[in-house]
Amino acid sequence: MNRSDVLPRFLADTATHELRIVVDDGVHRHLQFRRPGSYCYGFDIVTWPGHLAISGDMGTAVFNRLHDMFEFFRTKPAHHEEAGGLFVNDGYWAEKCVANDGEKKEFSADLFRALVTRLFKEYVEERVDPDDLADPDTPPEWVARLWQELELEVLNDSEDHDALSNAISAMSDFRPNDPDYSDFRITDAWEYASSLQQYTFHFLWRLYAIAHAVRAYDDAAGAAEPTGLPGDIAAPTPLAERAHA
Repeated sequence: MNRSDVLPRFLADTATHELRIVVDDGVHRHLQFRRPGSYCYGFDIVTWPGHLAISGDMGTAVFNRLHDMFEFFRTKPAHHEEAGGLFVNDGYWAEKCVANDGEKKEFSADLFRALVTRLFKEYVEERVDPDDLADPDTPPEWVARLWQELELEVLNDSEDHDALSNAISAMSDFRPNDPDYSDFRITDAWEYASSLQQYTFHFLWRLYAIAHAVRAYDDAAGAAEPTGLPGDIAAPTPLAERAHA
């Protein structure tokens, strides 16, 4: 799932959420985010030395990095604005995730198709010299045959729980017999495994929730009114009045 797909959904899911600060004692914090009168898409953020945990409707995750994890996740307002409302550093933050509901990443059929398409095009570009063609805009007939075989034997868009393994096996096992392209191979297919996966919707949603929580907490702290002196303590005499006393 792409961040560009998840952010609008997160903003819509939490548009009416309100922040309740349950605990705020140094790095020990407990924040609650809820729709008034509902727990739908609600979540809690809890921090303690070196850790931050998020739990709620969209799952649970725990992160470990700095003594104050709000410092780790805190982002400049300009970066949030540039990112369309909230910024998340998914790759780096994911490295600090020490516990998570399910897998953080999942197989992407779109990334798989994009990879095979790129390898196919690179092979064709290496084999075909436009100067040797009667019409540079019309590739040799075997190019279409090769792509058809890749579509049928490799790009099967498997959606089962072994989708990644099946995709790697399909690439590794592809051995065309057509003499025009019998040397086409996808070697070391397992090296492409990481490029065929992307972060899950729920994991990205939780990252956006953390970014939102830190920003809301900082905004609440900045908006807090000064408490002033206790009523039984007199205000000090202004310096200007002392000078003329």
